Amino acid sequence: MQYDLFGDVIIPEGIKNLRVPYMGSKNKIAIDLLREMLKVKPKAKYFYDLCAGGGSMSFTASQIGLKTHYNELQTSLVKFIDYIFNRLEKGLKGQYGLFPDDFYNFIDRDEFMKLKDEDSIKGQFARICYSFGNNQRSYLFGDIEKTKHLAHNIVMFRCEKSLKELNGLLDTDIKTSNLLTWNERRLDFMKQVKDRKYKELESLQNLQNLESLQPIFTTSNLSYKEVKINTPIDETIIYLDPPYRNTAKYIEGKDFNYKELDQWFLDNKYTCFMSEYNAPHKVIFEIDKFSLMDNSKEKKKVVKEKLFWNNS
Repeated sequence: MQYDLFGDVIIPEGIKNLRVPYMGSKNKIAIDLLREMLKVKPKAKYFYDLCAGGGSMSFTASQIGLKTHYNELQTSLVKFIDYIFNRLEKGLKGQYGLFPDDFYNFIDRDEFMKLKDEDSIKGQFARICYSFGNNQRSYLFGDIEKTKHLAHNIVMFRCEKSLKELNGLLDTDIKTSNLLTWNERRLDFMKQVKDRKYKELESLQNLQNLESLQPIFTTSNLSYKEVKINTPIDETIIYLDPPYRNTAKYIEGKDFNYKELDQWFLDNKYTCFMSEYNAPHKVIFEIDKFSLMDNSKEKKKVVKEKLFWNNS
């Protein structure tokens, strides 16, 4: 990493917004949080992301120059990230992109309800790309499922039959795009459709996020307190982003023991930071963030995210 004249870490330009779409994602504020942590630990070389979820903090820390370890309790999510990294490292691709060809077919409500309870790569793919608010439980689309299905087929497969039907339903004159990639066609489709309700292709945006990932950190599937950490104390940052108290619950962590977490946090010999709305620890940074739990609303709810430090 590079440092300025005052000894502060210089955050490099061009950091990519990489993450698995996930409820409570830190993708909008990851750089802000890491900048504050590095003010406390400017000589840090190692970053342990112990409740890592979609990996926004891990991907950002890695790009900044920290040797990063991603840990997550949800087994299916860790397996999914490992699956993506393995395909990237081996250069495996289907005809449409990173995943096998059948992953690029539209997943309707009935198929989602079957897949969401499967312990499989396809099941985790469906939970990520086709769940509302990335909650991995409820289906992404309501009464507009049919139009989203048609739009998906137009963008992904250049389906003329779907194009004719969608133009008839919406009274539009959308044209077939000849652009090379489906993501370029997605962006072109969005330019042609004026109504926000129909122009956003959320499942394909989620898919594009997955296609952009890079295998730049190690992973584990453990409880936060089971991760073995033996790097130098003065060069190590430990970060926790647990399920927040009194908020919507994640797939894992339904009965999260906050008392145990708080004690572990305070007793830890390493420099630890925690993201929360409220916790009984020292606050070193606050930032406003749009809540991702009300995606259907035009006016987003603003919440105050806090960064806590275990230095009492």
